[in-house]
Amino acid sequence: MIFKQNNNRKWFALLYVILFFILEIMIVTNGSVSTGFDHSIQGLFSSIVSPFNTKIFHLVTFLGSPIMDVIYLLLIMLFLYKKGQKKSSLWLGFVLISGNIISFLVKLTVHRQRPLDKIIPASGYSFPSGHVFGTALVILALIMFVLPYIKNASAKNILTGLLIIWLITVAISRIYLRGHFPTDVIGSVLLAGTWWECSELLWIRYSNSITNLSKVNPD
Repeated sequence: MIFKQNNNRKWFALLYVILFFILEIMIVTNGSVSTGFDHSIQGLFSSIVSPFNTKIFHLVTFLGSPIMDVIYLLLIMLFLYKKGQKKSSLWLGFVLISGNIISFLVKLTVHRQRPLDKIIPASGYSFPSGHVFGTALVILALIMFVLPYIKNASAKNILTGLLIIWLITVAISRIYLRGHFPTDVIGSVLLAGTWWECSELLWIRYSNSITNLSKVNPD
């Protein structure tokens, strides 16, 4: 068992999914609350546009891109495998593959166009942000599986804080570069949290069945 039993897990999953669907409905229906929020935040970021800031956020958005997030997660999986945590590595691979499929399907379903006047080119649909979704999964994986190897509590807390700041920075970069609306990045975090919690519940529910099945002698 790679996860401890936690009765709050299902409530977190339920909370995340409810908030996500409320946000998705507001976006699909062009609700005044979500539209007004997006425009006000975009206006704030428009006031700080400069060549220097654009270079910084261009680098941030590259480091937080979906392809880089896949590389980070694969490295974490390799680390876990080398540490003998094969089940954790397997579970993380499942979350990576299934999570990206779900994110892609949501994009196709919502069909939201990206913001106008993009600072750098961006194709595809806007909701949710693949950058923020993948980065959130990477950070959750690091906090859950890698940071426990650090024995110093203060160092662990500092690194956790830095990882959260990195997630916020990637989200800001997507809004600044007008690759996404602010509600896109919020939705991405909610979707990542939803699928992470649901994946934990699925593992707890079916891990014993999977283990027993793998032990069945084909003869």
